[in-house]
Amino acid sequence: MEVDEAVEVSGLIDVDRMAGVLESVSNDVAADVLRGIDWADASNILVRMEDRSAISNLLLYQDDDAGGLMSTEFVAIRQSWPTARAVTVLRNSGLESEDMRQLFAVDEDGLLVGVLDLPDLVFARAGSKVSDVMNADVVSVEAGTDQEDAARLMQRYEIRSIPVVDGHGRLEGTIAIEDLVDVVEAEATEDMFRMLGVRGDARSVESVRGSLRHRLPWLLINLATVLATGVVLSFFTETLNSLTILAVFLPVVMGQAGISGNQTLTIIVRSMAIGDVATADARRLLIREALLAIAQGVVVALVIAAVVYLWRGDAYLAGIVAGALFLNMFIAALSGVLIPFTLRAMKADPAASSAVFLTTVTDIAGIAAYMGLATVFLSLLVKG
Repeated sequence: MEVDEAVEVSGLIDVDRMAGVLESVSNDVAADVLRGIDWADASNILVRMEDRSAISNLLLYQDDDAGGLMSTEFVAIRQSWPTARAVTVLRNSGLESEDMRQLFAVDEDGLLVGVLDLPDLVFARAGSKVSDVMNADVVSVEAGTDQEDAARLMQRYEIRSIPVVDGHGRLEGTIAIEDLVDVVEAEATEDMFRMLGVRGDARSVESVRGSLRHRLPWLLINLATVLATGVVLSFFTETLNSLTILAVFLPVVMGQAGISGNQTLTIIVRSMAIGDVATADARRLLIREALLAIAQGVVVALVIAAVVYLWRGDAYLAGIVAGALFLNMFIAALSGVLIPFTLRAMKADPAASSAVFLTTVTDIAGIAAYMGLATVFLSLLVKG
């Protein structure tokens, strides 16, 4: 069963039997199940388990921290041991080969000092010590580290497992890459849902009431932004009444910029999520996206200008549509960078509301640029 399924059925199982079931799984899985159970029931189960001390230590951490995700079952050897002794100890330990994919070296106080693979011991020179063959440049995380940060470190350094230490550097457990694959998938799914205004843990089987409670607020927020766009458009009613053909190209100006801005926004938010960009990168990204927007805007503006001119035979109208489209794409690109960085500076989640703000900016800016230019040059358009 998945952990959430085990939690659901735990109330139907006798306490003694549930303790026996959790004894048969790894400590980190047992801790995950106990976290989801009512604390009084979890305590009754825990006191009946033989390895309750190790599991209790895991329960001290949040389930989205490295400490809550780690396994306390790992292989550590003393750095002062001769390699021959280390091999003998491992051979007589009864461990399976898969349990020794990654070995850790500790000092006499249990402090993590290095990492090594089994072949490093097997093929070591006679008379060498563990400290001679270990890699002292070991990547580790503290138990309170967020699971996303742990996943980024494993991805950056391309390692199969990452050791978890306490505040003093003592080895407490390890996180295998298999455990973090689910973490990365879950975090990416949550960010995707949030960008669409859906709760991060939403599922298709959620009740109508639950879905309504979590989705309706975002729809109301979006309705407010649409109404704001309508208010801006109402300022140009006379211009639209004078030349109704202007309304035909308004969705083009707004929609094209929206797509361009969302491309930028998606890249920035994803880069933030995986730790590729920091606040200090905002200026560099702003310049890059501005140059990209200029290049793309020129090409798209020339294409739409040609289409409008061939269709309507009006050079002024073609210039207005092209100019407004170029300006809105430029604004959209800058907004795609500024909005998520601003939200993060305000301690808000960029993935949760960036898309709503971007849509508002591109819609209002598109209307203002397009209808503003049309109003200024209205006499030329009417004559044309």
